[in-house]
Amino acid sequence: MVVFPNKSHRYLLHNNMKFWAVFCVTLATTSVAPLSAQNIEIRGLVRDAATNEAISGAVVKLLKTNVQSTADSVGNFIIQSSEAGFFILSAEKAGYKMGYSSEMLFTYDKSPFVTIEMEPEGKSVGKAVVTRSALQKRNAESPVSAQQLSIREIERNPGGNRDISKIVQSLPGVISIPGFRNDIIIRGGAPVENKFYLDGIEIPVINHFQTQGSTGGPVGVLNVNFIKDVNFYTGAFPVNLANGMSAVVDFRQMDGNTEKPKFRFTLGSSDLGFTADGPIGKNVTFIASARQSYLQGLFTLLKLPFLPNFIDYQAKVQVKMKGNRSLTFVGLGAIDYFKLNLKVNEGITDSQQLKNNRYILGNLPAYGQQNYTVGAIYTQFKGKSKQQLFLSRSYLKNSTFKYRDNDDSKPENKILDYNSTESENKMRFEHSTRKGGISLMGGGAMEYANYTVNVFQKFTTPFGVQSVNFDSKLGLVKYGLFGRAGTSVGNGVLLNAGLRFDGSNYNSEMAALWRNPSLSLSASIPLADNWYFNANAGQFRQLPTYTVLGYRDSNNVLANKARVNYIVCRQAVAGFQWNKGTDTRVTVEGFYKRYRGYPFALRDSISLGNLGADFTVVGNEPVANIGRGQAYGAEFLVQRRSRSGLYGILSYTLAWSFFEDKNGNLVASAWDSRHTVSLTGGYKLKRNWEIGAKWRLVTGRPFTPVDEAGSLLKSNWDVRGQALSNFGLLNTGRLSNFNQFDIRVDKVWYFKKASLNLYLDIQNLFNTQYVGPATLIAAQNADGSLITDPTDPARYKADYLPNTSGLALPTIGIILDF
Repeated sequence: MVVFPNKSHRYLLHNNMKFWAVFCVTLATTSVAPLSAQNIEIRGLVRDAATNEAISGAVVKLLKTNVQSTADSVGNFIIQSSEAGFFILSAEKAGYKMGYSSEMLFTYDKSPFVTIEMEPEGKSVGKAVVTRSALQKRNAESPVSAQQLSIREIERNPGGNRDISKIVQSLPGVISIPGFRNDIIIRGGAPVENKFYLDGIEIPVINHFQTQGSTGGPVGVLNVNFIKDVNFYTGAFPVNLANGMSAVVDFRQMDGNTEKPKFRFTLGSSDLGFTADGPIGKNVTFIASARQSYLQGLFTLLKLPFLPNFIDYQAKVQVKMKGNRSLTFVGLGAIDYFKLNLKVNEGITDSQQLKNNRYILGNLPAYGQQNYTVGAIYTQFKGKSKQQLFLSRSYLKNSTFKYRDNDDSKPENKILDYNSTESENKMRFEHSTRKGGISLMGGGAMEYANYTVNVFQKFTTPFGVQSVNFDSKLGLVKYGLFGRAGTSVGNGVLLNAGLRFDGSNYNSEMAALWRNPSLSLSASIPLADNWYFNANAGQFRQLPTYTVLGYRDSNNVLANKARVNYIVCRQAVAGFQWNKGTDTRVTVEGFYKRYRGYPFALRDSISLGNLGADFTVVGNEPVANIGRGQAYGAEFLVQRRSRSGLYGILSYTLAWSFFEDKNGNLVASAWDSRHTVSLTGGYKLKRNWEIGAKWRLVTGRPFTPVDEAGSLLKSNWDVRGQALSNFGLLNTGRLSNFNQFDIRVDKVWYFKKASLNLYLDIQNLFNTQYVGPATLIAAQNADGSLITDPTDPARYKADYLPNTSGLALPTIGIILDF
């Protein structure tokens, strides 16, 4: 998100908008419409989900239309449609449950190959009437707290700018945070409690400039051009996807098309990108992309004190082999660099802006980050069983440095010099089968992780300025076993049990598998026509971050080795679900989470569960697993999908969150935002126009007041350049409420060999101002020199900067397919 802090920047933006408006009107009035007689040809395959065998004779339909076809003897089908747009396909055949495809975009020049998987019909559901829903099928393992986003909900999300991390903020349980970061706060848990998977491969880095030891950042790494759908679990986590305590997000990518190479060019709010997909030989397809941001040039033009830039890339190659086998390669990575604009104040006369820029330049470090994940998935079917082998490697490199007054010519000015790497080499095997009416899955995982860090840092404590200077290397072996069993009994009751054991060679407590179990028990019970009661109870574990595990003290000893173990979160969730037809779902759920063994920072006397929404490193200090916490609340969701007409998501979350303070008392956590409302919707108009809007309301989160006296001690301020928190008053303040209204307008032209989508996206349309606590700074003279407190020569004089945000942020975007 780009912030425009003064009137000159708004003037620049206003003139840019006028240019784009003229361009769009000119294009709209001069473009030639596609031939009305042209048809779209949709090709696909219907297959058995358990055996991967083709299903012949299935009737395939385009939902909400009268268009249909029948699969041939090898499961292939062809459907002709005279209209382009987003479609869901259904497949129906006696002996099978209704099958649905993901929602996909079909145009005259680009028609993705569709695979529809169907499951054998189970036992009779008795008197309960069940309408198979394209929106959300019942999942025995995760019948509660499981949401799904389609490609249309991702592509057209107002204010989301095609950024996955922003788009999931529309879902229940997700707290929106004012500002420009993508921290995903789920049910009162810290951002580090979320885990992300891409086609079954874990991706540790989900955002550019990601906070090490957490998961948040300002811009998402994933390219939505790849994404087919998103499965979002905020409870009842699948036991094969480990280490989540607040959320597991499973991104599924589309396959490259099998016909001929196709290309997409995108221009958005912060970057431009290029995507290509198509066949490589007879049984091999690919999809690949690269994106380059233009933020550094834009921020220089806008005279902002920091200059970020990033590049990212993503690829998938799929090989179909003989004998119901396939091999898939996935990869993504990013290069981020962040430098200070030391000449930003040249020509600026506004005193407030000068003070703000000097403050940012005084405490913000220069920063660089590189990361990648590459992986391979081997899949084979034998009879009614399925085996999958997942192999992957992830790498993350961080470099951060800071000098007093940004003067690196004097060694004594060094405040921070931090370099670290994290690498993970993973293997996971899964075997799934059906025995009678029971579905079974089991497997194991092995991982070798390597963490290195070189740190010099000055920091302030109640006892004065101290420093650390150490190198650390940590080799870590992790292993796990997991299994689950699910069945349908009685009148359509679904039951599922999952068990997982995790271990690590970090210390003796972690090494023993039997000491570290995770358990998940779920049930889904039909009550009446399309009504269900769903519930889950479980215990889930998460390994502390490498910054915690690899910290060494002045004696070069792993100081936390004897003090930490797996973090444990016990959860219970129950609720009701109602399906209306095939396109509307209503759910209401209550949840309770209880933490134990949470890492607690011994230096600052604060639970790490309160940290993570910043660009610092979390956990690189002495900690002990003595922290406790809890969160509880309720959620409400209405989700509707419609190929034409009105569609949208309404969610409401009521949640409380608490972590221990230094006295062992449970106090409101940094994520205790009681009420969260999100309403996202859109309407498809004639002539391929579409309009969407999103409104969010979040009540204020707690914050910790600053220690003014301690912060302005010259010895402290000269090191930190920013205020110290008064953790004796942990989270006793509360931020103001926040609300924002976003709007998006799309116009699409479908041509014979191309399609063009222009959109206008405006975040915070009504320019709503968010006012946070004023920022404490050391008072400055006109030349930027600091003013000594006249009553205390050891301190600087206090001054405060207003802390407001919330300007309207328009974006014109282009999506060109050819």
